[in-house]
Amino acid sequence: MENVQLLVYLLFGLIGGVLSGLLGVGGGIIFIPVFDHVFRSMGIEGEELVRYILANSFLSILFAGVSSSFKHHRMGNFHLKEVLTIAIPAIITGTILTRLITHASWYKVEYFKAVFIAVIAVTLWRQWSHHKKRIVHEPRPFSYKTYGAIGLVTGLISAISGLGGGIAMIPLLTLFARLDIKKASAISISVIPIMVVPFLITYARGLPEKHFDWSVGYLQFMLILPVVVGVLIGSPLGVRLAHKLNSRTLQLIFAILLIVIIIREIVKLIH
Repeated sequence: MENVQLLVYLLFGLIGGVLSGLLGVGGGIIFIPVFDHVFRSMGIEGEELVRYILANSFLSILFAGVSSSFKHHRMGNFHLKEVLTIAIPAIITGTILTRLITHASWYKVEYFKAVFIAVIAVTLWRQWSHHKKRIVHEPRPFSYKTYGAIGLVTGLISAISGLGGGIAMIPLLTLFARLDIKKASAISISVIPIMVVPFLITYARGLPEKHFDWSVGYLQFMLILPVVVGVLIGSPLGVRLAHKLNSRTLQLIFAILLIVIIIREIVKLIH
């Protein structure tokens, strides 16, 4: 790996790590476009391309989630009951769908791109409508039914899109549990590392058509290493920054990020 390439991966890992800690989204919205470009340049196409992108996005998200969760725990912002109630059903639905994606050829690249754009667009619409109404609600009492349902939806969306689930989880928590975006982000980033472990096991046991050095199944550790270093540096910085910013500012940053990603993916689909 060339030095310039290594620095680029490190930089994207740093950006993804900061966003992970700041917004609780896991960093997949940064990692997916990067891995899409990288694996295409390696000659990987079709269903195999989707599997490589998802597998290595989840691997990067794992490190981002663990690093950010540890920082939240040290700052007294860790919510174990809510995290486990979401994570367990998310693991069930996400693992089932991940196995279907890994062992079948029904899930095309075009589907992947369409779902990716759709998930982000719906999230953006929910964030905008909530902000425009300027309605402030008291958080609803904890409910296993509500948080469990959020987990089921999160697992499905995460497995399909590779986003780690935070893109869906945060709006669902703010909408149905009426949580402040700061608490929703803290719960989201703590769910993510628990949820993606079974996904990673499935991809590690996969049998890709091409074999690369320092790989296990679809997981490319040599490629991931500089990204992980950047993630481990950026995640704690993002958590500290999130505690300093107010909720309105975090919502605005979240919305801007979603708009940029939607525009980029639509342009790629057109061309």
